[in-house]
Amino acid sequence: MRKFLVSGLVCLGVLGAGPAPAQDVPDLETLTLYAEFETLRSASPSDALDIADQVLARADDPDMRLDFARTALAAGDPDRALAYIKRLKFGFEPADPRAADVLDIMTLAYTALGDDAAALEHALLAYNAVEKRLGAENPALLVRLDALEPMIRAQNPALMAEVRKMRRHIEKVQDTDASDGRIAGMRDLQEPTAVQVWYGTNRQPTGQADPALAFGTEIGALSVGTLTVTIPPNHLAGLIERPTGWFFTEQLDPTQHVVLAEMQTMTKDVFAQGCCDAEDRLLFIHGYNVSFHDGALRAAQLSYDLEFPGTSMYYSWPSKSSLYGYLSDANNVVASRPAMETFFEMATRGSGKLHVVAHSMGNRYALEALETFFLKYPDRTLGQLVLAAPDVDRAELAARFEGIRAHTDGVTLYASKHDLALQISRRVNGAARAGDANGTPLQLAGLDTVDASLVEADSLGHSYFADAPELLGDILGVVRLGWQPSERCGVAARTTASSTGSVWDVRPDGCPVQEVRTAGDMMRVHGQDALSQAQTRLQSAESADQSFWLGVMDVIKLRAAN
Repeated sequence: MRKFLVSGLVCLGVLGAGPAPAQDVPDLETLTLYAEFETLRSASPSDALDIADQVLARADDPDMRLDFARTALAAGDPDRALAYIKRLKFGFEPADPRAADVLDIMTLAYTALGDDAAALEHALLAYNAVEKRLGAENPALLVRLDALEPMIRAQNPALMAEVRKMRRHIEKVQDTDASDGRIAGMRDLQEPTAVQVWYGTNRQPTGQADPALAFGTEIGALSVGTLTVTIPPNHLAGLIERPTGWFFTEQLDPTQHVVLAEMQTMTKDVFAQGCCDAEDRLLFIHGYNVSFHDGALRAAQLSYDLEFPGTSMYYSWPSKSSLYGYLSDANNVVASRPAMETFFEMATRGSGKLHVVAHSMGNRYALEALETFFLKYPDRTLGQLVLAAPDVDRAELAARFEGIRAHTDGVTLYASKHDLALQISRRVNGAARAGDANGTPLQLAGLDTVDASLVEADSLGHSYFADAPELLGDILGVVRLGWQPSERCGVAARTTASSTGSVWDVRPDGCPVQEVRTAGDMMRVHGQDALSQAQTRLQSAESADQSFWLGVMDVIKLRAAN
């Protein structure tokens, strides 16, 4: 299959694609129009698509084009669907799941139009995109072969022998991998580290076997299971390694990139029995404009970088995965509450503690569900609750805080003065956000507020919590080691603890996550002898490693002093 797919692409003149167009910060009118489209899409798709055209006249966004094309196809208008996404045919790098998504929609549109040749062409292109992303032996390709076989048999039966050969090869590799516990399609790669993540989501399933495309953007019932993400051997803390080029020949390589390798769905009973007993758990809840796939990579990266010793968990609510879906994302908070309550009920079973890290708008979903969950299950508790760049109204958080704080070991809020996303949110919502440190940072009794303004961040200044090694080191001190702010070398007191809470500033020269990890492990293993053990390691270390061991000693000294 690889041979004729690749040769077919060469004949079609596929050379590569340029970068996706830059996304401007959305204005309120465009956000409102997109939310109106979402409201009308089921009841009146024709009217919804008219609004879609108005949205595109104001802002051209690839995620919106995908959404509009799906709606047009569902409404029985394949020509309009093609008009929306033809320009995206090679608009995504192969590592991006949307590359296959576009080609799948085009396949369905051409099939509806009766253009069988074009439908086969795009089905082959979609197969090739998935093969490049997941590897030539991934079992998700078998489902695509099921769809391809009747098309090839009808139009080019000479290729059927190659198709059958490829199917037998994938099935043989799958059986071999299953027998020795390896991940399908990765049998020759021993270097990447596989991170198992127990997930829950109330996104609607798509029915696709490809784990990156298994869940869409619409709200649905709660689904649970496990997924496997592989981390490359030379991974850098805070980074989700992805292909850097935009050439069609570049593909995901588990030895160099973070890869969502496989996924398995489960019943709720099997899930609860497997995930949640004596081990502690770390749950990540993503923010706005995040797909199921991208949030899964972040959950695994966070757990891996923290070297969390227990179970990794992930909850994905139905984000539209679009910069312009902000109001739609916000509209599903209450509707998602029952599913998240059920997930929290399972995740808090057993004697192990559940630690929660929620990011951005994910804090709204988490707080909404936790408040009612604790009312229904007053005996349940959390370990540490981390509110990272929370896109939550300050007054709303203050009103809900006491009831939630009483059920946790501690609550830490990370905020920044340079978070452009939250400054935009303030203009949209008309109120200051809890994660915006401009003015006076939010202070509440029982809340540790950490001002991360001195940390370098992405262009929006919104993902610093998991990107910066200094912040990862501080979060590790919170969720893995349970240290108070005064015991953590990554923050310095701005104000002392009082009835109105405390504020701490991140030190730009603070402790990277690797140093905190090592110090914590040495204190756990060696107890009072940890400092002397670190001193011994320093004396025998090569010059390049001496600064690391000095940092480890600083962490141990600070902990001992408190």
